[in-house]
Amino acid sequence: MLKALLKKQFLETVSALFTSAKTGKKRSPIVGLLLAVLLLYAIGAQAYLFFTLSQSLCAPLVSAGLDWVYFALVGILAFTIACVMGALLSKAKLYEAKDNELLLAMPVKPSAILLARMIGLYAFDLLFVALVFLPAIIEYFIVTGFSVLPFAFCLITTLILPLGALALGALLGWLIAWLSAKLRAKNLLTYLVFILFFVGYFYLTSKMNEALSWAMANGNAMGESLSGVFVLRWIGEACAGDTLSLLFFVLLFGGAFALVYFVLVKTFLATVTMQTGERKRAYKERKIKRGSAFFSLFKKEVLRTVKGPMVLLNAGMGSILSVIACVLVLVNADLLSSLSNAVGTEEASVIVCIVACFIASSNVVTASSVSLEGENIWILQTAPVDTRTVFLTKIAWHFVLTALPTTVCAIIACAVLGTPFFTAVTVVLAVWAVTLFCAGLGLLLNLKMPNLHWTNETAAVKQSPSALLALFGGWASCALLIGGYFWLGAYIPAWGYLLAVTALFALAFSLPFVWVMKRGVKIWETL
Repeated sequence: MLKALLKKQFLETVSALFTSAKTGKKRSPIVGLLLAVLLLYAIGAQAYLFFTLSQSLCAPLVSAGLDWVYFALVGILAFTIACVMGALLSKAKLYEAKDNELLLAMPVKPSAILLARMIGLYAFDLLFVALVFLPAIIEYFIVTGFSVLPFAFCLITTLILPLGALALGALLGWLIAWLSAKLRAKNLLTYLVFILFFVGYFYLTSKMNEALSWAMANGNAMGESLSGVFVLRWIGEACAGDTLSLLFFVLLFGGAFALVYFVLVKTFLATVTMQTGERKRAYKERKIKRGSAFFSLFKKEVLRTVKGPMVLLNAGMGSILSVIACVLVLVNADLLSSLSNAVGTEEASVIVCIVACFIASSNVVTASSVSLEGENIWILQTAPVDTRTVFLTKIAWHFVLTALPTTVCAIIACAVLGTPFFTAVTVVLAVWAVTLFCAGLGLLLNLKMPNLHWTNETAAVKQSPSALLALFGGWASCALLIGGYFWLGAYIPAWGYLLAVTALFALAFSLPFVWVMKRGVKIWETL
């Protein structure tokens, strides 16, 4: 039975390259081949990134006789990446798989289902670990010369390390699944986990160069600080060829995986069939307040976005980046001050405006708003509501969701720079104009290329050609701002250029807006 479950998982993974998630039909061999090539390119690019990182670490540490410190640092990085990705995948793969109920209804032991799924997760964790470890191993033997025993021990470490990452990641995935089922505000939990992940990612990447420079300059101090953590010392010394350390490492990580598997087997059935924490509401008779059609439809757009975490995280990425940018601006105020001193306050304000416009154009709310209506679009089509009002609410929600955090971010940046008041006003106006243009362009594209037959809302956003075109169209339009300022910046002041940008994008917005309000109405009625 385990062999059949593993075969099923393998075929599901491979078929994703050759089967369309939108239609369920087989893709053409050329498309499948292109996706495979793209996947291999992404893997190769990440491997090359970690190889260059290993090049900066290996020679200084090895020359100081700190081979084990080199492998300990690589092990920390590989374990962290595999653990984080494992936690994100385990909740979906273990507890939210679509065929869990079907398999549990069959004469299949829950332990076999769990083991098959954990072996699949192990394969993913092994990929993430190998992306870090294999380039590091290659660089190590380039520096030291090839040796059979350390090479064999490095490969064993690469195979065993994912077991520990899988154990911790599966526990975190179980905790997230349990909290999602018990908490009423489970969407809030999803947002919180996602934001914490992004904040942690940006913080670590901002400190990476500083940490590497310190590690290369203070190898002995790094070794002393890591030597107290016996797990890291075992990993490092095992890769360097120490047999006893390898034995301790294998026993620890293998035992951790066995223990976690035993615990999850005992709780798997209860977790999968766990009742959600949705509150039962008793019927209460009350009067319904009458509202305008615009307000009611606007509220509908807001609730659909806020109550669908994956919709907001995919269509409203620009808003999330704006919030993160606000924090980064406050934390790195000295960087903006240095920029102002280098190029001048007016020029720095234009740069802030261009960056804010790029962030704003990352939102594709209207570019997926028609598709998100799905097969229930007939409800709005038959409702006694003017179609133009429907379009206005979609544009309005895109503008509010995008402009509010982006404006706050731009104002904070201008305050740090000491931008003159009128110039700061023109920065905000330019951001608003770009936001409106992107909203109109996205709605036009989605009316021309809607996807109303989706299985989940995420597919309506992520697999939408209109969202992709709107994203790159917005970025391309913002890129013109850079060239325009290099061309005109020497002749007009910053506020004059930003006023011209505002007028240009306001005019550009009118073109898709007029098309949507005329031709778009007829298209909407025939969808």
